[in-house]
Amino acid sequence: MKNKTQDTTQGFVVKHYSIISDIIYFIKYFQKYEPLVLFLCTFEIILGAVVPLMGIYLPKIVIDLVTNKASISKAVMVLIPFTFLTMAVYTLKTVVSSGKYNYYNSQRSQFIGLLFLKSLRIPYKYTESGEVKKVYWKAYDSLSSGDWSAMSRMVTGVTNISINILCFLLYSTVIGTLGLWLLLVLDVLAFINYIIDLCQIHYEETLRDEIAESNKKYYCVLNSMGHTKGAKDIRIFGMNHWLVKLRDMVIEKQKRLNYKIYMKRSFYEKAGFALSMARDLGAYTFLLYQALEGTIDAGGFILYFGAITGFSGFITSIMNSLSELRSAANSADYLRTYMELPKENISSGSRHINELEFPINIEFKDVSFAYQDAGEGPEISGNTEKKQIFKHLNLKINAGEKIALVGVNGAGKTTFVKLLCGMYEPDTGKILLNGIDRNEFPRKEIYSLFSAIFQEQLVLPFKLIENIAMDKAGNADMDRAWEALSKAGLKEFFIKRNITLETYVTKYIMKNGIELSGGQQQKLLLARALYKDAPVLVLDEPTAALDPVVESEVYNNYNKYSKGKTAVFISHRLASTRFSDRIIMLENGRIIEEGSHNELMVLNGKYAQMFQIQSNYYQKEEAE
Repeated sequence: MKNKTQDTTQGFVVKHYSIISDIIYFIKYFQKYEPLVLFLCTFEIILGAVVPLMGIYLPKIVIDLVTNKASISKAVMVLIPFTFLTMAVYTLKTVVSSGKYNYYNSQRSQFIGLLFLKSLRIPYKYTESGEVKKVYWKAYDSLSSGDWSAMSRMVTGVTNISINILCFLLYSTVIGTLGLWLLLVLDVLAFINYIIDLCQIHYEETLRDEIAESNKKYYCVLNSMGHTKGAKDIRIFGMNHWLVKLRDMVIEKQKRLNYKIYMKRSFYEKAGFALSMARDLGAYTFLLYQALEGTIDAGGFILYFGAITGFSGFITSIMNSLSELRSAANSADYLRTYMELPKENISSGSRHINELEFPINIEFKDVSFAYQDAGEGPEISGNTEKKQIFKHLNLKINAGEKIALVGVNGAGKTTFVKLLCGMYEPDTGKILLNGIDRNEFPRKEIYSLFSAIFQEQLVLPFKLIENIAMDKAGNADMDRAWEALSKAGLKEFFIKRNITLETYVTKYIMKNGIELSGGQQQKLLLARALYKDAPVLVLDEPTAALDPVVESEVYNNYNKYSKGKTAVFISHRLASTRFSDRIIMLENGRIIEEGSHNELMVLNGKYAQMFQIQSNYYQKEEAE
């Protein structure tokens, strides 16, 4: 069901599916989540074909009554029921169409929810990939564009094309009674019309990449000019004239491209119009000839005239519906590609962590790991260039030991933490927990071993208790939460300001929500980690944006409450590493120095040099 064409970007493939495959995909979706949509679509298709058919028979009935000089009573007996039936069918079709619209529109929100849940269940390597993130947002756009969304256009496109094909067949039976050769000629000419429309669609598809590139440049310039964050730089550096020229260049290129498309489209439209006119005029001439010869009566003339006119309209509608479905299918490619990413297997494993003795020791044994490229997450395709981070790394963290990872940017510190927490898997080698291969435990249970504070602050616009427990307020332990806040140094602050655990954080949802400073947010995250009370505590440079005084306070709390736990932390400020049992100095993914602060200072290596440089900087800053 998949076309051979595929978009490949940095090793990630965006699959292209056929229109038929997409239709089947959405039918299966509605079968599972809202079967009523399929029933209403089927009912609307039947009614949608019956309404125009009744429309061409009504004038024939009237003409026949007039030419046959029927009595008023007979005319009333025939026309009133038929008119009433036509109005009833049309009204029912309108009601069904409206109901269908409401049901499938509500499913778009449902699908957006499924898309979000999918993003939480894919392997972390996809979550971090820049290309996969782009696919996610394109998939989101394909659902959030209202009536222009992929799902909406698929439903309306399939319904409309089904109605028009059914009408085409019904009208063909009417025209066929006039002459099978006439029906054959009309069908052949309609097919030629279809080929012309396909040529137009194919031509515009060949320019798809060029159009996308042109639009990307246009919106890039437009956003740069209108972005409030860049307003200061644009003024200070006098960029406005340059940006205006750049905008004019991009617009000029768009105009040339649009003109080229317009001219080609105009040519195909005129060719199609000329063929349609020739077809219809020929058919009307033949019909008029039959009427003048007396082969058909006045009622028959009206009936066939309406059928031929409608026949032409249905061909045009079928073409428009095909174009709409093709466009919707292009958007659906991103949605289906993302939804078909593999799920992270978090339940497999023959052992359980309750077998382990706490605190645990962790060992990296001959671990190697590579990214597909800098900053784009791990390798997700064998066709990309690798960036080696670790090569045969060996490190053992003893039970209850506090270690600090230090080194310059790009040394591999954050990658080490992601490997440690189970976000990544080594390319080769093993990670052992108390001497047992980590992969023997379910991934869900491995995650439960860690209380972590990462560089990226995740503070949700929910209640304080929900931010601490990371669960619904009704499931949280209030006393335990207050205890965690007390240890993190926030309880007294909250009590003084009458802030309760039911208070919302930020003002996104509630106007009376509280805004926390950077230091307070870090303490809140520490309270979250303490509330979880996992056997391994991990801090990945969470205080990088804080001043040294606040950072020192956060790390003192961390040191105080990490007793009895295995602990790992990363910090650029080496003064905060002094309380660690062991310091690991990384460089280019290798351990170049390790030992206590005093031992490394005596060694007088790179750690000592970095520590001295930072100390001199702070001393100089204090003197100034």
